[in-house]
Amino acid sequence: MKKITVFLLLSLLLTPVYARSVPNPFGCLTFLTWNESFNNYMYNSEEKVSHAILLLKKLGISMIRVDFAWPQIEPVEGEYHLTRIEYLLKECAKNNIEVMGVLGYTPAWAGPAWNEPPLDIKRFARFAGDMATRYPQVKYWEVWNEPDNKSYWQKQDELTTYTKLLKDTYLALKSANPRATVLCGSLTDDGLYKFKNLLAHGGGGYFDILNIHPFVDPLNPDCIKNMAALINNFHRFLQKAGYDKKIWITEIGCPGRNGSNKMWWCGQSPTEDEQAVFLTKVYGYLLADPRVEKIFWAFFQDTPQHFHNAVDDFGLIRDDFSAKPSYKAYQKIIRDHQENSSRK
Repeated sequence: MKKITVFLLLSLLLTPVYARSVPNPFGCLTFLTWNESFNNYMYNSEEKVSHAILLLKKLGISMIRVDFAWPQIEPVEGEYHLTRIEYLLKECAKNNIEVMGVLGYTPAWAGPAWNEPPLDIKRFARFAGDMATRYPQVKYWEVWNEPDNKSYWQKQDELTTYTKLLKDTYLALKSANPRATVLCGSLTDDGLYKFKNLLAHGGGGYFDILNIHPFVDPLNPDCIKNMAALINNFHRFLQKAGYDKKIWITEIGCPGRNGSNKMWWCGQSPTEDEQAVFLTKVYGYLLADPRVEKIFWAFFQDTPQHFHNAVDDFGLIRDDFSAKPSYKAYQKIIRDHQENSSRK
């Protein structure tokens, strides 16, 4: 443990200073709209939401990624429940934090399951257009989360059906707000060759930013090399199709918990110090890559008893709102970046 702590401190002291065109490329995945039984009513009061937003402001990020989940917003057809979303948007505006909305999932009245496309794809597009019309202050919209992942999209068909949904939703968002920026549904390492199919079906003209989740095992010495290879491959397919689009990493992260023997999809859970070391390495690489415009750490806060494995420990802060070493590491990276930018 002592060696890890020393390595963490050295990593933070030696974090390089980066030059890039985006003033604040730092984001975070949050679950601030969560207040359901399946997530243990994580944010069951406005006070918890406000507390989290103040900690996000203190962290120094520019943008949070938040679900605009269709089943929660329109649980009954024609009946919108918007109180939580509107409180969140108001609090974020007060604290100069932008919101990127993730449009996704299917209410029970619109399809057979939450993680299947609606029976009427155009109905989803109309919902997306309604959100963009109501909230023009939300400039960035992501169309579904990880449609290449069977956990979030059934049934998998190489993104063929998703491409149809993406096209209709893109047009609805642009019609509602021509200044809106549309991100394709976030793609994982499983989606690399499925992405080729999306491009082959004409989907490349229906998103403004390529959006990927290049998760890797932080305990693997080649983790950064493996992450870089995945980014390179996605970018190569984009270029071969004739597109020059920026890349956003809307999820990159890992667990961090001391004394844990829990596992996640990449293997054994790192400790809290190992999580912070990995975060420092990740941003050290990604901030120097001119193709990558924004990087969102996943997650902001731990999610106890939601995923029932080490994924519940992805947070920069614990469920009691106390900061992990990764919060402080991220805060230092942001502060160093901003100080360097102000000197130019």
